[in-house]
Amino acid sequence: MTRVDKEDTLLQRDKNYVKFHRLLAKAEAEGRLDGKHVCPVCGMRFLSAREADECCRIVSQ
Repeated sequence: MTRVDKEDTLLQRDKNYVKFHRLLAKAEAEGRLDGKHVCPVCGMRFLSAREADECCRIVSQ
């Protein structure tokens, strides 16, 4: 992401948050962002239907 200072007309790059990008990559690898199966309660995505069904099981009981 970039931003523009009011006094400068040059774009400055925002800080790169390493932990955020690591967690994002981990979530993508585990299928929580683009998985085929969706939890019916919270909408989180999973690679398997079993994981999606167990996601919010306590809440739905």
